[in-house]
Amino acid sequence: MKKATILVLGGILILALSSNCTTTKKGKIVARVGDRVITVDDLEREWKNASRIKIKGISELQRKKELVDKMIGDQVVIMEAYKEGLDNEVEADTNFVKQKENLLLRILYKKEIADKAKPTESELKKEYERMKQEVHAWHILVETKQQADSIYQMLKEGADFIQLAKERSIDPSAKENGGDLGFFRWGKMVPEFQEVAFKMKEGEISRPVKTKFGWHIIKLIERREVEQPPYQEAKMPIEVKLKRDKQQERVKQYFEQLKKKVGFKVNQNALDLLLSKREEVPPDSIGLRRTGDVVNLEKFTPEEKRMPLFSYNKGELSVEEFAKKFNETPQPYRPRLSDREKIEEIAFQILVKDLLLEVAKDKNLEQSEDFKEEWRRTKEAEMANRMRNQVILKGVGISDEEIKSYYDRHKDRFTIQPQVKVKEILVKTKEEAEDILKQLKKGADFTSLAQEKTIRTYAKNSGGDLGRFTRARYPEIFDAAMKINKGKLAGPIKINDRKFGEGYSVIKLEDKTEGRLQPLEEVKDRVISMARREKDNNIYQNWVEKAKARYKIEIYDEVIKSTVPEETEEAPTKKG
Repeated sequence: MKKATILVLGGILILALSSNCTTTKKGKIVARVGDRVITVDDLEREWKNASRIKIKGISELQRKKELVDKMIGDQVVIMEAYKEGLDNEVEADTNFVKQKENLLLRILYKKEIADKAKPTESELKKEYERMKQEVHAWHILVETKQQADSIYQMLKEGADFIQLAKERSIDPSAKENGGDLGFFRWGKMVPEFQEVAFKMKEGEISRPVKTKFGWHIIKLIERREVEQPPYQEAKMPIEVKLKRDKQQERVKQYFEQLKKKVGFKVNQNALDLLLSKREEVPPDSIGLRRTGDVVNLEKFTPEEKRMPLFSYNKGELSVEEFAKKFNETPQPYRPRLSDREKIEEIAFQILVKDLLLEVAKDKNLEQSEDFKEEWRRTKEAEMANRMRNQVILKGVGISDEEIKSYYDRHKDRFTIQPQVKVKEILVKTKEEAEDILKQLKKGADFTSLAQEKTIRTYAKNSGGDLGRFTRARYPEIFDAAMKINKGKLAGPIKINDRKFGEGYSVIKLEDKTEGRLQPLEEVKDRVISMARREKDNNIYQNWVEKAKARYKIEIYDEVIKSTVPEETEEAPTKKG
């Protein structure tokens, strides 16, 4: 299973703050824009969303100052959008307002799932200890418990595990590997599977185990110890995964509680009817594993279609409603109607959004501060978007002269880079490369030698074929290849590869193409799109800079600086 400032509503709410005050109830202020403020929390939220790639020569402090400047511009656009009445337009847009439902569900998820599924330090350490061991297991995967029980009994009576996996398992790889999963550590399999596997003894066969994929029978082959990085290094990825697993488990528990709360019940007669009329999708139409069925409503009478399949305290789900929703699911993701439990799960998923919205309504989440703040951000983001497109850029077009000018200024963007197609043998020493070159010149087969000698593992099977590439991929090889003719050899070429380290290459040029500038007419659609984007951005930025002059803006550099770790080296910055 799966931006913020203090709001001023058209002048109704005015913050009575003195000009030298740099804190609010929501934290320290990094900037003021008219009557609105940008806080440290706002900056840190935007910083998380911004690119975290370090840019050489630009410090974190400078990047944060630039981000604050952008956020100031955003606030100016939002305030101008209020003046244009775009808040009323957005609130009146029924399609946009539907986003409130998804926002309510996110707030509910945070309160009921995420906030209640945070792993403790002891749980993290327990998970870390578990990851010091890995196990080797086989498995057989089937769709129903009845099938699993039958196979388990056959295994108890001495049937061959591998043969049964090849014949009966719906795991697509089982036909080739007999259900062999190889070695895996704790955390690599779904919780229900690994909980059983890691408790088993070598040679033991488990009773059927249910997961979201179906029913498994597991055989443990062996276990072994593995090295782990120090706890503090491993802690973060462990925390991320454990948090996700706990949230998934919490969702299951929450849904079970919700089913009981709303009185979710099945109509057994309608369920029997549905099972009797389902149609299987032939396995040869979708690959090795059969997934998904079809509910053909033409087989049902009008009365049968109206039969309630599932009911709860505020409504019901008819056979027809279930069938339509089920059939709308894309075939690769549509489960099979293989058992009653699966149908109940599917039906509940169809109803769950409405049920959760009822819970959110009962909890009055729309009046919570979390919801109000998130909805304000969402609404103002839409207002800013409409301000840009409907007001600032209204009527902006692009002329043929502007298109030609952009093309002339950016010809490098429309130039196809030269390419070479090369076969290569990569070895560790110059002496090895020289010996290989001698053999090739005497008539040795390049492909055979590459399969035998090259240390570039991903090119072994293809006889050293590196395919077509530009200089950016293999610069030393590219430069050597461009100096020789098709079919000729070159080497030894000293290279320093990120994966294989320092080495020496011998190459054979299969083909090469020179670079060329694509004519304007050939790439005109791309040029128009890029030129229009550049023009729009320039007009927008110029408009924002002029609009800023209409507001009193204050920036608190010391507060911004306090958000940067002390050890961060700062590049020289210019005063804006």
